[in-house]
Formats: sequence, C-alpha cells, structure tokens
Amino acid sequence: MSLRTWRQVRRYAVPRGWIERAAERRLAGDWRGACAAANVDVAFDTADVGREFGTDVSARLEDDLRHLVPDLLHWHLPRDVTGRGGLTALTSGFRAVLGRYGTGGRGPAPVLAVAAPPSPSAPQRLALEFGTTVRESADWSVVPYLFDDRHHRGLLGHYGGDVRAPFFAADGTPRDLAELPASDPGASDSDAGDRAARSEWAALLAERPDGGDEATAAAFAVAGIGVIVEERPGGRPTERQTWSRLAMLAGRAPMLAHQIERLTGDGPASLSIRLPDHHFGLHVEAGGRHRRPLMWVASREESMRRRSSPGCWHALPDLALLRAGMIAPDELHPLVRSALFPEAPAPARPAGPPLAEPPPPVRVRCQGEWHLVRSGGGGLEIPHGDEERRREQALGAFGGTVNGCFVAHRTWTAGTGWLPRALRAHRREVFLRAAHGDTAGVLRLLDAGLDPRVRDGRRWTLLHALYAMDHEVLLPRLLDAGLDIDATEHEGCTPLLVAVMNNGSPGLVRALLDAGAGTETPDGAARAAGRPDTLAKAIKRAKREDLESLL
Repeated sequence: MSLRTWRQVRRYAVPRGWIERAAERRLAGDWRGACAAANVDVAFDTADVGREFGTDVSARLEDDLRHLVPDLLHWHLPRDVTGRGGLTALTSGFRAVLGRYGTGGRGPAPVLAVAAPPSPSAPQRLALEFGTTVRESADWSVVPYLFDDRHHRGLLGHYGGDVRAPFFAADGTPRDLAELPASDPGASDSDAGDRAARSEWAALLAERPDGGDEATAAAFAVAGIGVIVEERPGGRPTERQTWSRLAMLAGRAPMLAHQIERLTGDGPASLSIRLPDHHFGLHVEAGGRHRRPLMWVASREESMRRRSSPGCWHALPDLALLRAGMIAPDELHPLVRSALFPEAPAPARPAGPPLAEPPPPVRVRCQGEWHLVRSGGGGLEIPHGDEERRREQALGAFGGTVNGCFVAHRTWTAGTGWLPRALRAHRREVFLRAAHGDTAGVLRLLDAGLDPRVRDGRRWTLLHALYAMDHEVLLPRLLDAGLDIDATEHEGCTPLLVAVMNNGSPGLVRALLDAGAGTETPDGAARAAGRPDTLAKAIKRAKREDLESLL
C-alpha cells in the first residue's frame, strides 16, 4: 500500500480509545477486558485448556495472555485496500501463530493463534484461537515485539536500529542530511557498530533516482541479502518485473534481514513476503546450504504453494511515515513510540491516533455571498430560516436551481450531490471510523452535534454501517434520532440485509428484527442490482449457518 493509504490506516484502524481502554484493562490484569476493548474475540476457555493440555500449558498461556497487547496486534497486522470506499481492511483470512506450547508428548503441540476476518467487508474484529488444529499461515512467535508488552522494545531492531531508529535521534529528532552516511558505514571503524547507519545507507542506495538495478542489489547486499534474478519459463515474471518488485522492498532490506535472523536461528528457514501486487510473491531461503539469504520472485502459483512456509513477512510502515512527515511521533501507538524513540520526552497529551473531532465551519458560495456552513447541533447548520428553506425546497421540486447552502444540506442527508470538500472529508471520516469499528469515535461525533441522518456516497446511513460497531450502544440512539430502520442504500439493501451479507453478528440481526425491521426490501432495486431482496435469500446467499434458525 502507498504511504498515503497507510496514513489513513494509522488514523482510523486502531482508534486511540481502543488503545487507552485496552491498556487500562491490561495493566489491571484483565486480559479478557483488554481484548474486548480492542475488538478481539477469544474463541477458547483457559479452563478447557488446562483440562486438555495440563496445568503447565494453561499457566504458560495465561501468563502470555496477561502480556498480550491486542491493540498493538491490530496495529501490526497486514492490511489491504478494498473497493468499498477505499476501506483499509485487515487482510482477509490471514492467520499467525503467536505462541507454541510444547507438552513433551508425541502429538502435535498446541498453539495460540490470531485470525483476521473472513472478508474485507466483515467487522474488523480479530479472533484468538488455541489448540492443535489451528491452521497456520505465519509464524509470529519469533517476533513477539509485534504484540507482547515484555518484548515491544524489540521493534527498534526490527526497523534496523540499535540505540536509535534510522534517520532519527533517540529522542525522535530527525537527523540532518549532513549526519547521514555518505558511504557504506561498514567501511568505517567508527561506524561499524552503528546498525542504524547501515540501515540509512541501504535506504539511501535504494532511493537514488538513477541507481537502477545495481542500487537495488547493493541495498540488499548492505543488509546481507543476496538476490537471484532469473528468467522463468513462460516469461512470468519477466526479469524486469522481478527487479521492479525487488526495488519496492530494497529500502527496507535491513528490516527483512532482521526477520530472517529471527527465523533462521541455527537452521534453515523459508520466508514468504507480502507484496501489494498479488500476482507475484517474494521468497527467501536462508540457512542450511545458503551461506547468506537468497531472494527471488515467484509466480502467483508458486507463491500460493509457498505460503505454507514457516514465515510470512510484510513491511511495517511507521518509520517511512515519520520520515515523510505524514504522521508525528505522538500519533504512534504509545508502545511503538517508546520503542523507536526511547529518549523522547513525555508527550503533552496521550500518544496515539487523533480523536474524532467535528470540522470547523466551511465557506459556501450561496446567493452571491459567502456563507458559513457547519456540522453541529444534530444537523448541518446553514444561515437560512425556515421560510427560505421551504421556498428552496419548492423551487427544487419544480426543477429550479437550488443555491449552495441548500444543495449541501440536501446532499448531507441524501448521500448524492454536491458537498464542499471539507464536508466530504468529514463525512468520509464518519464512515471510515464506523467501518473500522470505532464506536466511541462515532459517539464522540454524535455528542459534538453530528447529524445522525448523514448518508455517504453509497447512500448508506449509520444503520447500514452498524454491523461493524457495537449495536447495543448505538442502535437505540440512532432509532431515537428517527433513522428509518428500512432505509435503502444505492443497491436497494436495508440495514438488516447489509448486516446479514457482511457477517454482522446474530445479536445485531435479532435486534434489528425486534426493532421492527422488515424482512423484504420495500422496492425492486435490490433484485435489479443482483442483491438478495429478502432476509431468507440473504441468509442463504451469505451461507450464514448461524442465522438459519431465523428461516
């Protein structure tokens, strides 16, 4: 993903409210409460673990769970951009082993694992699993700093640092150009032990505009990784495509080398690497007969075969975002901030992504003048009285031209039409927070005067987005505000059908039915769009076995 997309992830995907509430429960010794606060479901009972695998395994598991940082796990998991409004969703079906618990017996050892949602449109919740039948896709037990508060300072090494992060001083101050290496630091006795300087040199080599393939290979060589490029039968991928994909990661070669070191230990290892382009995959073989790691690009078919390898790596974006000035150190997860900048002074406010805030008033050209329009007071406030509004409504009904303020007001609750850029951005933020499960953020905006009747460009209401949030908190409030429980979006689907089709919880589906939601769409738009137009059809189409009792 691009840095611009990662900036969106960092702003919305792991809200500061999750971080603060999860930290409070974790520090109080309530690991289940911490998981609940960070949208992580626990799919096992530790008492059952003790009965099946023994008290020793149960005790070790409980100790690890007390140190699990579920919000940090959310922070580091891989993501993809979906077509649904540019949502940056957790990578569907991704699984990672977080811990292994050998019992000394002959059977397979149980593992603690995390599973991402089954689809990009599903609620952005994680599931913790434990047992011997858990499917593996990546081994994160060797990188506990991605999720464990006992090891989080290891993130500094992951990013290619030692006592400081590359391109920064230990207090978070960016290094001047004159302080960066002008040649391979390994050639200088004074800098030979400066791992951060070597990481800087690798990145600078990769960023040379005229460096070409030689600079890419040199960047990997600085990190101790050899590169194999050979033409494959059938020309997929071509040599040119291979180098272009290697160039995507050359600047982060030290990060990759660190992961390889963690995986190999004293023996051989195989590592798969996620790329934004899923047609090809990068793979590394290290240890054993390879004196240093060797990397190549494989076709999609070979890539899929190799996904069962013990390791699966994706480049973390935070250091690149900081270098580009797209986020500030205080916007990082607090444990990431303290790991990358161990000497940074305490922040003026709690560290973490920005809280949800209403936008300032927006200037709109209306009737030859500039008017201020703002989101507040439970609606979109415009400087016009009721009589003017009725006149403009009548004018629009008869095909007349409606002026700026009234167009914005109508679009806000209709979803389609013109809106000032700042209000479009605000509307997008509302629905991005909803899609990522930030119930507290949406409530904060509603408390600040957000119009609950707002619709996005798909004509979704907040009831359509409710399946991704805590419906027990929001549903009564939205219904009290007068939202239509059977409102249809651009494809003719009601909130009930959207919840069923997008893995909404059975509790939400029953709550909508109890609130009077119809089981059929009020018109033929859903059928015309190829969408199910009844509850029964939606349950069958989505294969919702957990809802079959409703049939």
